[in-house]
Amino acid sequence: MRIVIYIDVIFLINFMADLFVLLMTGIILGLRVKIWRLLAGAMFGAGILLPFLCFPYILMGIMGVAVCVGISMGTIAISFWGTEGSFVRKWFLSTTIMFLLGGSMYYFKSFMGWTVLSLYKWAILLGAGCIVCGLGVRLFKRSRQHTDTIYFIKIIKAERTVYEHVYLDTGNMLWDTLYQKPVILLSEKTVGKCLSKEEQLLLQKVQEEKEFDYNSILNISTQKKNSFHVVRYQSVGKENGWLVCFLADEVWIDEKHCLYRQPIAVAPAFLFQDKEYQGLLHKECILY
Repeated sequence: MRIVIYIDVIFLINFMADLFVLLMTGIILGLRVKIWRLLAGAMFGAGILLPFLCFPYILMGIMGVAVCVGISMGTIAISFWGTEGSFVRKWFLSTTIMFLLGGSMYYFKSFMGWTVLSLYKWAILLGAGCIVCGLGVRLFKRSRQHTDTIYFIKIIKAERTVYEHVYLDTGNMLWDTLYQKPVILLSEKTVGKCLSKEEQLLLQKVQEEKEFDYNSILNISTQKKNSFHVVRYQSVGKENGWLVCFLADEVWIDEKHCLYRQPIAVAPAFLFQDKEYQGLLHKECILY
């Protein structure tokens, strides 16, 4: 019996599967990635596997495991180079999602009783697997939203979307008197993902000079919409101080509760070092 292998079909299916897995990994970890890197990583993962189809015995046993691990790690390195977080964590998560996707596709294949797969059947299996994985990711995110006082939030500002975990701090009484709203405190590392390059430079200048220059802010094209300003605070051991604050277009809590034009204050990154959350949520944001 002669086996016919369609290289283009195999490449296309693997490419789409790799791209989906990389997208899910970036969303779960809240990584700020570039789409061209994800495309490059997916092309690498799908393309590098093709030569091994001519020598299938290489993909068996310990050698096969080593090859697959090497390919997946290379894909992760290309896609998420320069992003924060543990490389091993990204690889482990992407591998888990890939196993979930493959298992879902195999289940649907067995359920439908298909033995010979054409291109449209592959497309159906991949689509069904992606839907199952997407629902699984959604349930996973929801399960992490309420771990005691840890919440999962989504921040939307201009064309940027950032996902992060925050701690519901009942002692956080920070209030924006300008907009008469409770304030969410976020690490400067997380805030950096929300801001444009121009805004990041402004924030860096303020932190270095310890002075808030309104003249510089007025020169920023997004100032009218983002409304950079100062919020005052008092804390234990320090009578008073101020933090840079801006408005996010939307902040979603629990994927159901949305805060529009929500004030966010910028806090030093060291306050959240080695913690599972990168911000403090005002208690009234839940009731607001």
